[in-house]
Amino acid sequence: MSDVREVFITAEVSRQLDITPAYLVRMAKALKLPETDFRETSKGSYLFNKNAIDKIKSNLKRK
Repeated sequence: MSDVREVFITAEVSRQLDITPAYLVRMAKALKLPETDFRETSKGSYLFNKNAIDKIKSNLKRK
């Protein structure tokens, strides 16, 4: 079972990483994150797990 405390919405992740929601989603799609880490819930709203956030954060540090 997944722990809901480890699942975050787009706004939470964008605030945590200090990037815009649109840029966050573009990065997630560009990294081709699997649906187990990141998925759309409704138009413009996405869910991210801790693994997805770590991958995006790692990618941000490289730039």
